[in-house]
Amino acid sequence: MITTNDLQLVAHIVTEGSLTRAADKMYLTQSALSHQLKDLEKRAGLPIFERVNKKLLLTPAGRRVMESANKILPQLARLQEDIQACRKGKLYTLRISTECYTCYHWLPQVVSELKALHQQVEISIVAAATQKPLTWLMNGELDVAIISDSRPPAGVHTHTLFNDEVVAVLPRRHPFVGQKKSLAAEDFATEHLLTYDMAEEAGAQNMMREFFRASPPKDITRLQLTEAIVEMIHAGMGVGVFATWAIAPYLKSRDLVTLPLQTPLRKRTWKAACLDRQNPLIRHFVEHIRQHFKPSLQKQSK
Repeated sequence: MITTNDLQLVAHIVTEGSLTRAADKMYLTQSALSHQLKDLEKRAGLPIFERVNKKLLLTPAGRRVMESANKILPQLARLQEDIQACRKGKLYTLRISTECYTCYHWLPQVVSELKALHQQVEISIVAAATQKPLTWLMNGELDVAIISDSRPPAGVHTHTLFNDEVVAVLPRRHPFVGQKKSLAAEDFATEHLLTYDMAEEAGAQNMMREFFRASPPKDITRLQLTEAIVEMIHAGMGVGVFATWAIAPYLKSRDLVTLPLQTPLRKRTWKAACLDRQNPLIRHFVEHIRQHFKPSLQKQSK
């Protein structure tokens, strides 16, 4: 009989890539872990791993065990979270993440407001899933993935949240200000572009790659913090590209100007992706985000 301990054992070995590292992860000696693996293979009547060039590779039976581990272990983790939530008097849990780190400027506020309205709900932001929210969603480790213009896989339902626009951000004293009403990629050929770390911003990465495909900027510096990019733009050290809602708070206190980009890619649609279409809490969350952005969107349309 295969147990959850067996699934965890195989999953740790696959993830860590060696018995030694897997043993450390499971707080076991390598000898104890090897004994458990031998016991599993004895009960299964088949080898789970085979050694090829000093590497541990899954056998066909091992791959089947790993497939089950990928499905069952996240569900057990979710069950544990639900039980913990019930012990705290919470009836439901909602795990949320987004493909874009800059979304965390507004998401915590939305979550806090939603918690105030639904005090019997445990709502958490899973920052670790930010780079691949759809993958985490499909693995059962998220309830909602906030994505932009992505085509989710079959079985994933989406709710449109809001539209935004990507704009160029310049210091007010920049020569372009007053001379140009919008910027093409060619205009950045003489500019030092200050932008987010592309490895962490998948949606922005695709947009920037297409926009600058024919004419890249003179120089590019990648940073992780919005505040750092804004301060460098304000100091005249370069120009940036931001979503309108991400840069809006900084326009009030700093002498910055935004200009539209000459590309249809500047328009983006944000969506909430989920697997459970009937969950009423997800519908409440979606509607709360729509209401949160409604005033700013109305202002943009005027």
